[in-house]
Amino acid sequence: MRHTRLAAPAACVCATALALALSGCSVTEKLTTGLKVKHAFEKLGEQPTASVLVTVDGDRADSAAFLRAAGAPGGPGTRRAADLLSRGELAFAVGSDREETPLRDLNRSERLRFATAVNFGGKDVLAAKSVEEKLYVRVNLRSLAAQTNGSAKDRRRAKKIVALADDLPLTLRSAKDALKGKWVEVDPESFDDFARAAQEITRGEKKSIRGNRQASAALRGDERTSEQVGRATGAGRALNGESEREFLDGLEKTLGRHAEFRKAGERGGAEHVTVTVPAREAAPDLSRALAALGAHIDPDQVPEKQLRADLQIRRGQLTGLTVDLGQFVPEDGGKRVHLPLRMVFGGGDAVTVEAPDGARELQPQDLLAAVMYGALGTRGL
Repeated sequence: MRHTRLAAPAACVCATALALALSGCSVTEKLTTGLKVKHAFEKLGEQPTASVLVTVDGDRADSAAFLRAAGAPGGPGTRRAADLLSRGELAFAVGSDREETPLRDLNRSERLRFATAVNFGGKDVLAAKSVEEKLYVRVNLRSLAAQTNGSAKDRRRAKKIVALADDLPLTLRSAKDALKGKWVEVDPESFDDFARAAQEITRGEKKSIRGNRQASAALRGDERTSEQVGRATGAGRALNGESEREFLDGLEKTLGRHAEFRKAGERGGAEHVTVTVPAREAAPDLSRALAALGAHIDPDQVPEKQLRADLQIRRGQLTGLTVDLGQFVPEDGGKRVHLPLRMVFGGGDAVTVEAPDGARELQPQDLLAAVMYGALGTRGL
């Protein structure tokens, strides 16, 4: 199985802050604040694992204002998205394949373990791990329906799908595990096949519910979901080793050329450092860095403004980064938007990078067979 590097998000954060530490705006800054930030990251790298917990520090109204300013239409859809954004919690962790080896002792060619999980105020609804060239995923359907404020119909359907696992034959044990929210192993090269399986399921449902307007509306939502899965897997393929390295190199050069930082005092038991980047000036270099991942920004569309972030250092170790997302959007109805995005750094406690025990390999055809089994059985998906 080909290994897909999934450590890019967490690695980008580390590369960003390290680059900032080396790009001071004066000799004095480099010798004081810059060294302090550099040492703060080095201390974090003394551990064999490191984690990042990402949340927004705002309520549903703050999140809704940000989404509107970002171009989202008003209405129930935006209010629901704002609710999820305000309650969402995303965790990343990276670790060495060589246990007990500090992250700072790894060379650039060595593989990293990676883990991530997301929830919306309850148990994790989605989790993934990349360990020793294997990719594992876990989805909790019932928690997903509940935490995303799914309709009564959505919750009943999730309950039916999970209950279907008890009726599946032994030949579909991996699908049984997946439906019950257990860890399963998947082949990254099969992501497109999973998307096609979802489309096949959608087409099959379409034939059986044709003429039912309400069901057809739900079906169109399933088709959009299937398309989104296809786009997401396409983005995932861009995170191969070479692309990731090119992106990180470009990001480090961008921040090394353009970023400035200064001391911002002490608050809440932490030393604070303000990082400043001129958006328009840095845009061409950032655009070239993102091109390695197949992403694109138009430098001419980037506003002439200074972007700021706040670093927090405790006991000599980097423990937090905060950036106000309102900097990236225009005003909402004449009012400035504020929605702080917080990253809390730790020693890997947020989510483990260990491989799950007993995970079976899930094939796309097994998942399709399980759904077909349910459709033909007495439960009637």
